[in-house]
Amino acid sequence: MASDLQDFSVAMALPIESIRQTLLDRRAALFRKVAQVEDDLRWLDTDVEAEVEEEGQEENIARLLARLDDRGKAEIEAIDATLARIAAGDYGHCNGCGKPIPSARLEAMPTAVTCVDCAALQERGRF
Repeated sequence: MASDLQDFSVAMALPIESIRQTLLDRRAALFRKVAQVEDDLRWLDTDVEAEVEEEGQEENIARLLARLDDRGKAEIEAIDATLARIAAGDYGHCNGCGKPIPSARLEAMPTAVTCVDCAALQERGRF
C-alpha cells in the first residue's frame, strides 16, 4: 500500500505525506480548540452570576457555539474522509468527472473532492 501511495504521489506530483501531516495537524488543532471552548464555557458558567446574564445574550452565545461546533465537525469529517482516501490510494481524483484534481488545488485545499470546473458547476447547482 505504501508503494501505491508513492506511485500515486509521483504521478500526481503531490507531496502526499506532507498533505497528510498537514491534515493531521489541523485535525489536532480543531480538537484543541473544542477543548478550549469547553474550558471557557465552564469558566463562564462559574464566574458569571445568572441574574447578570440576559437571556438574549445566552441565546446568541449558544447559536454561535453551535455554528462553530458544526463547522468544526464538518471540517474534522472532511479531514477524516481525506485521510481515508489517502490510505486507500483514492486521493486526488475528482468525485464529479473522475479526472485528477490539479496539485495546486490540493495543496491549497487538501480536502477538495472536486476539480475547479466541477466545483463551479456544483456552486451553480448544475452538478
